Amino acid sequence: MRRIIIVAMILVFFNLGLSQSEERTGWGWGGVPAVNYNADDGFGYGILLDLFNYKDGGYSPYYFKINPIIFFTTGGKQDHTLFFDAPYLLGKGMRFNVRLRFKMEDFYPYYGLGNDSEYHESYIKTNDDNNSLDTLHGKHYYTVQSDEVILISNFQKALVYREDGKPKISALAGLGVIHVNTIENENEGVVTKYRYDIDSSGVLTSKDTKKAFNNFLKFGIIYDTRDNEPAPNTGVWTDLVGEWYTKLIGSDHRFLRLTFTDRRYFRIFEKLVYANRILVENIFGDAPYSMLYPVGGSFRFDEGLGGYRTIRGVYKNRYIGTTKFLMNMELRYRFYEFSFANQDFYLAANIFYDFGRVWHENDKEGGFKNLHDGKGLGLHIGWNENFIVYAEMGFNKEAGSQLYIDIGYLY
Repeated sequence: MRRIIIVAMILVFFNLGLSQSEERTGWGWGGVPAVNYNADDGFGYGILLDLFNYKDGGYSPYYFKINPIIFFTTGGKQDHTLFFDAPYLLGKGMRFNVRLRFKMEDFYPYYGLGNDSEYHESYIKTNDDNNSLDTLHGKHYYTVQSDEVILISNFQKALVYREDGKPKISALAGLGVIHVNTIENENEGVVTKYRYDIDSSGVLTSKDTKKAFNNFLKFGIIYDTRDNEPAPNTGVWTDLVGEWYTKLIGSDHRFLRLTFTDRRYFRIFEKLVYANRILVENIFGDAPYSMLYPVGGSFRFDEGLGGYRTIRGVYKNRYIGTTKFLMNMELRYRFYEFSFANQDFYLAANIFYDFGRVWHENDKEGGFKNLHDGKGLGLHIGWNENFIVYAEMGFNKEAGSQLYIDIGYLY
């Protein structure tokens, strides 16, 4: 089944701040009402907001930011987030952020474990009445029900400063609480891939099927020389982060996740930037399959390989493994700038190529064979530098084309 995400959105052209040509003070904000549709979730509706506080001025990119996201779909998906980021609230050189997320999905993807997991489009095809054509597998063969509550806090302390006074090298500490509950879908009475991997193949065990807390202590080091956080033109952003899941803070599982991420930005011409990201991650210990999906890091706790945060054009969370490799290459060209209603805007186009793979004990091939990739292009609209809305189309041989609309650059 070919899934194409179609999103229609309208920008709300209001902002409480000054134009970018003046030093910003007080409050500023931007918002995106969103409507979307895809074959799994039905019609979706919600709103994304960015609330910026610049205090009395002199704080870049902002004094603190509040980013609430409310999202529903008629197909039973809810994804609500409240993110707070404060680069200066606790004092110079100390940055604090916290993210609270409620995510409930009736049709969360599960394709099996490993880089060689198979997907058969014919298994989930339906007729005009939305009834399964393949009675041996059913339209929900590759899905489960998933409910997650995620709370992650990060504290950064600057160790070395740049000439402009911003942190160059920072130490990171944090705490995460993740509650996961995975439930088998009924699938018209037909066994799903999830149930098959429990009962028949033995790929999944009891630790993978029970609802549980996965709580961790975070530690790491960050190196950051970006000239502009929301849309860097030059610089490096590298971090090495560990997440220790331990029963000392109530985790039901014990394991260690280590994630290395390197992002580099090169200004080729005045308005042309090349951006590159490399990510390598490994999990030590006996983690449940639901914790093999996410990608760790200093800023986000993202979904796994496949989808708009990793390999664009590939189905969301397509590949699950204990080790991950990911590379993103992207050209960004700011081709038009203008002012409207005392606000500064710009338009930027981008082309990208993403690729990566996972490693798991189920894999038939090791090394760097069988890499999975996606490629595409997009359009970004920048509003006073800090608020960026984008639309990107990714292409992949298996998934076809997928359209993504969100806020901010991928990295």
